[in-house]
Formats: sequence, structure tokens, C-alpha cells
Amino acid sequence: MLKVVVFDFDGVIVDSNHIKEDAFYRLFEGHPHISRELVADVLMRNVGTRFDILRDIFVRSGAPADEITRLVDENAAHLDTMVQERISMRGLAPGARETLEELSKNLCLYINSATPVDALKTTVAHLGIQDHFRAVHGAPPCKEENLRAIMAREGVEAGEVVVIGDGEGDMLSATACGTHFIAINSGFYPWGENPAFPVVPSIRAARAVLEKITV
Repeated sequence: MLKVVVFDFDGVIVDSNHIKEDAFYRLFEGHPHISRELVADVLMRNVGTRFDILRDIFVRSGAPADEITRLVDENAAHLDTMVQERISMRGLAPGARETLEELSKNLCLYINSATPVDALKTTVAHLGIQDHFRAVHGAPPCKEENLRAIMAREGVEAGEVVVIGDGEGDMLSATACGTHFIAINSGFYPWGENPAFPVVPSIRAARAVLEKITV
């Protein structure tokens, strides 16, 4: 039977993809050398962590090379403050708290996100959901490495694990490890027509699909 459920965070447990995107625009609003168009282009091309994105922005804006590390660290801290405040105000996605409470009674739950792990753990604590999870995994390392570590810790086969996420990275990690996968259609990634896995509109809807999964 299914034993482990691994959740992505943004777009699944919280509706935060747009919050994070907007925070980058707000961070550089009015900056003399960093336009909204530059930020938009970097966000479209760079799928790394906030540190990767910020570094890319500053490099492309022509910031002095010896200042970039400091600029990235300082602005990452400002960005984290903005994001934490907005996520705390918005709260969990509809149905998320009830779904996590119910599933955690019989299954081992984990978070596996591309968000830097320290910031992710802070957000999870602020939302008061940390007790539902065996562990919270963020970046680094990558999602596939985290998923393999989770499977090793629980001593489970691939068929006993399901990944629930709204992005390509979630799908690729599940495919690489051979686990089940349920896609959340948050608008973050285009799943196309007739994918080889279930696509549902929300974490609440994913719960019904879980009941049908067998090893």
C-alpha cells in the first residue's frame, strides 16, 4: 500500500508562486539600473533558487563583480522578509490543512521544495503545519536527491511513494525515482493534453486520487 506522500510546497500547500514572483518586482521597484523587464526575463529563464536568480539579475545589471555576493545576500534577506509576511497573511491553500491533518494519520508526509531550506522551514513553522511532516527538505540539494534520501530513510519501494507537485522538477524527480506522481494544475507549469499521470486542481482534489493508488 501507499506509505509516503512527498509534497511540493509553493503552488501546492500554499498559493505562493505569484507572491514570490511579485516580491522580486517589488524588491527592485524604482532601481536605476534594474528594470522590471530585466527581472521578468531572468525569472523566465532562471529556475534556480532565489540566490541564483538574484545573482543573475545583478550580473546582468552590470553590478561590480566584487559587490555581487554582498548584494545577493542582502537582497535575499529582504526578499525573504517580504515573502514570509505575504505567505503568513494569505495562509494555506484551500483544503490544505484538513488534507494534511487527515493524511498524516496513516501516511508519512514530507515536503520537498526548491526553496532554500532555512527559509522554507521558517515558513512551515509560521503556518503551524510542521508537526504533520516527518521532515522538510529544501534546496540544496536538488529534488531528486531529496526524494531518494526520503525513500532511503523510510525504507520504501518506489511504488509505495507518491509525489504531489505543480512543476516540472516534481515530475522529473518522481520519474527518475520511479514513484507515483500527481500534478497540481496551479498555472505554474503547462501539463499539456493527456499526460501519463493524474492532473488535479488542488491539494484537496489530490486526496481523492491517493485513495486509488496501489503499489
